[in-house]
Amino acid sequence: MKWSKTMGTCVLAFMLGFGATAGAKPAAAEDALSGAYEMLGTPLKRVVGVGGAPFDGPDGTPYLSASVNGSPAQFVSVHALTLQVDKVIEIPGTSSAPSMLTGSDGNVYIGTTGSAELFRYVPGSDALESLGKPIAGETYIYGLSNGPGGKLYGGTYPGGKMFEYDPATGAFRSFGTLVPGEKYVRATAYDAERGLFYVGTGTSNKLVEFDPATGSVSANRMPASLATEEYPNSIEVIGGKLFIQLNKSSKLIVMDKLTKTIEYTRDGVSAQVLPSPDGTKAYLFTPGDAYVHAYDIAAKKTEPVFRFGKYNGWKSARLIPTGTPQAPAYTLSAWAGYNAAVTYDFAAAKHRGQPIDVPGQPIEIRSIAGGPDGRVYASGIQGGVGIYNPATGAMEPGSLGLSQAEGIAAIGDVLYFGIYPQARLGAFDTSRPVGTGNPAEIARLPADSLQDRPFGIVGAAELGKLFMGTVPQYGQLGGAFAVYDTATKSLQTHRNLVQDQSIITLAYKDGKVYGGTSIWGAYGAPAPTAKEGKLFVWDAATGQKELELVPVPGKQAVTSVIVGPDGNIWGFDEGVLFIFDPATRSVKETHEVMPVRYAGTVWSDAFMTTGKDGNVYGTARGVFFRIDGGTKRVTILDDTRQFSNLAQDTDGRLYMRSGIEGKRHELWTYTNPDLALAGARESVEAFYKAGELAEPLYKQTSNDLRQAVHHWQAGRREQAAHFANKAADSVKQGGDWTSEPVRGALSAKLNEIALLLQGAAGDGSAKGG
Repeated sequence: MKWSKTMGTCVLAFMLGFGATAGAKPAAAEDALSGAYEMLGTPLKRVVGVGGAPFDGPDGTPYLSASVNGSPAQFVSVHALTLQVDKVIEIPGTSSAPSMLTGSDGNVYIGTTGSAELFRYVPGSDALESLGKPIAGETYIYGLSNGPGGKLYGGTYPGGKMFEYDPATGAFRSFGTLVPGEKYVRATAYDAERGLFYVGTGTSNKLVEFDPATGSVSANRMPASLATEEYPNSIEVIGGKLFIQLNKSSKLIVMDKLTKTIEYTRDGVSAQVLPSPDGTKAYLFTPGDAYVHAYDIAAKKTEPVFRFGKYNGWKSARLIPTGTPQAPAYTLSAWAGYNAAVTYDFAAAKHRGQPIDVPGQPIEIRSIAGGPDGRVYASGIQGGVGIYNPATGAMEPGSLGLSQAEGIAAIGDVLYFGIYPQARLGAFDTSRPVGTGNPAEIARLPADSLQDRPFGIVGAAELGKLFMGTVPQYGQLGGAFAVYDTATKSLQTHRNLVQDQSIITLAYKDGKVYGGTSIWGAYGAPAPTAKEGKLFVWDAATGQKELELVPVPGKQAVTSVIVGPDGNIWGFDEGVLFIFDPATRSVKETHEVMPVRYAGTVWSDAFMTTGKDGNVYGTARGVFFRIDGGTKRVTILDDTRQFSNLAQDTDGRLYMRSGIEGKRHELWTYTNPDLALAGARESVEAFYKAGELAEPLYKQTSNDLRQAVHHWQAGRREQAAHFANKAADSVKQGGDWTSEPVRGALSAKLNEIALLLQGAAGDGSAKGG
């Protein structure tokens, strides 16, 4: 592996005087700490199509479209009959744009996430036009729909507001928050006959009627029994009925638009319902059985029409006239799942499906973990798991087919993934090849626990148990603590183990689980009922919480807990390091790492790990830092790349994600001589104990490494490098005392250390994508 080095980043930024015990020393710049950084590339590229709207070209050619997630997201149009890609255009400033609509003017309008900006695509053009932000302060656009006078309407988060855009004048108008307490306007549909909108809000799943002429908003029309469905994903007005697809269960309800009587329900239906040409039926897709069904509006029942395919949903669906006035015929065309398209000729009963032929886009990294096999695993936003192999220095092709993992942990050879949404658990046996059943989803928290995001996850190998902590579903306060038994494959769930708080980080030691909490619930949840984040202790033997305390008064979220180098529990509580002594069951030290105050919902901030050199490394608020395992001094290693996440491989290298906008798909690695020397010594011991390194070579190499450490810690770089090279030469010449694979592995480690000790120059640039 080729390493590059960035010098001068090891600058002290903060003193540790706040609440420190006697003996804690202020930090000083450490010129000897030569850290090497390298951008390894993008571990995950996928075609993840979200949103979508059908449109016609200037010559009447029918198209499908979708926004493909990435850095940045892209607008992709596809010929609706040939399924050939027509345009691929970047959507600036966002990684996702799930809300798309073809306006009454024939142009495609695109609402983004994060920036809450509205774009316009004029069919036939090669670029998008930015129309600006409809409402200042809003961050997401949802539920675009056409309204009266050729105007465009949509909803927002987090204000739960509705806006109007007039293409004729370019003016925006805000109607404010439609339903007090609701943070989302997720779906809208205009009823020209009644001159009003049907608006679905969240997260308590309300349906209201909104009159844009008067600004009046009706009472909630959604039955209270459906309040836990969170919000509608889509609303269509067809044949005097409202077809509403609900988020949580993917339930479709058919409601009379006047009486609000629900006439039909069906679970597991994709968002978007398509009217038949004569308006007497509505076509819907059910991913569970892979069929498109026709709902007869008069008979109030469905019948299967054709097998669409095993996709997780459809979007941009349309019916295209392909016959003549004398012999009408239609072809259904739709974007299928994330990366395919399907057509179905009704007259010929002919089905066709194929992948969308566009390059996979870099996917933002969500979580990182070092695997028991020495490889590094990175899960992405919207799913997929990319793999980096330090032994080869390359990203491995393909991706594990798992959804977005909020947290990752290992027991033995198996990696476990805490999956969003619906708080699911996935497993991948690293000792077996990827194939049927590997990886697989193996469990999920019960639906009535109302959980979504398993951020906290830790394994206890000696118990054969995995522990999870979760953030609840939209609109909810109160996470859960779950215990998965790998032998019996059973799952026990405890809601509100810490009342009304989310459990976001876990550590395990000697039969006890240590958990950190956030006072906040999910997006759209009520205001927190607590003011301070907690640390709790769970006894695995009794299955009971035995302690709950506030580790740092006034702090709102404990975002990282680990077993520290001293055997105590180290935690990060809103900028403050605390050290909890399991023996005395009390916090024995606190030290401010950085001044920070969380201003709103926080589930994820700090990531810490105990390095093989006995120091603690961490990221928080875009800062990469080291805490001396003895003195507790803090050294800021980097604050320019806005690093987030943190994982360690079996050799002691650290891995992080860039936090710079547009670069959050980049995987970076860092090491320094302390980490590399400790990792090499550990490897030599492991090979010797496994009988893969004969005693003469073991003794020689161990002694050389011991000398290298001694000289390095004394500040004698050249002497340290000499002994590292000497160890490398011993391994190279020791063919009689070890195998070729072991010799190759150790040689690579020792050569890397020699380069680090010699201060190999570099600028931290990329290896490649």
